[in-house]
Amino acid sequence: MKIGLLADIHGNGAALNAVLDAAPPVDAWICAGDIVGYYPDVDQVCQTVLDIKASTVRGNHDAYVAGHLRPNPEQKSLYRTDWTREHLRREYFDWISSLPVQLDLRFKNKQFTIRHASPWDEETYLYPDSPRLSEISLEIRTYYLLGHTHWPMIVQAGEGHIINPGSVGQPRDYNPAASYAIVEVEAGTVTLCRAAYDVSSYQEYLSKLGWPSSTISILSRSRSGSVTS
Repeated sequence: MKIGLLADIHGNGAALNAVLDAAPPVDAWICAGDIVGYYPDVDQVCQTVLDIKASTVRGNHDAYVAGHLRPNPEQKSLYRTDWTREHLRREYFDWISSLPVQLDLRFKNKQFTIRHASPWDEETYLYPDSPRLSEISLEIRTYYLLGHTHWPMIVQAGEGHIINPGSVGQPRDYNPAASYAIVEVEAGTVTLCRAAYDVSSYQEYLSKLGWPSSTISILSRSRSGSVTS
């Protein structure tokens, strides 16, 4: 049995399509939130996540749009919170508003807990070197799926594992390809994967829409610190 893991799509339809084209057939998809925020393809992305029947929790940007959390006022325009709220079709707004903070799922003999940011709240960042990771101790055959940092991560926590599949729509680990993960349930293996797409064409599309330059340029950051064309 294969499970596909997604997080932080952020309204980037081109990146999400690339992941779904590149991924092997899976038995189920899980999404750790932040479906919207930053980029404009919000209706398309919501419909696609619904089409693949992904088990989905809300992210902090989803909560900003729905009014469950308040974004930093200085970052609100960069997040495109108001723009998203104004342009998102009502049916998708209602769906995002109804998403839970946490899901607990079982596949075969494996337990999955899904949240967006951390076990404690919706905005704490957990990186591989975060001291608070030591506070999480999981039982055997248990996975804790998170997103939020936009950095892929697999770390052991007790006898289980914390997984961050990285960001589909806005990777921040200096690899522009969309990030996701595949879990082989019976084998207990997790593979971090990338799906390349035409980032430069997507950036041109964003420029024509008048999108903020910082959210355009971050899409093509490379490991050398330069941008890719």
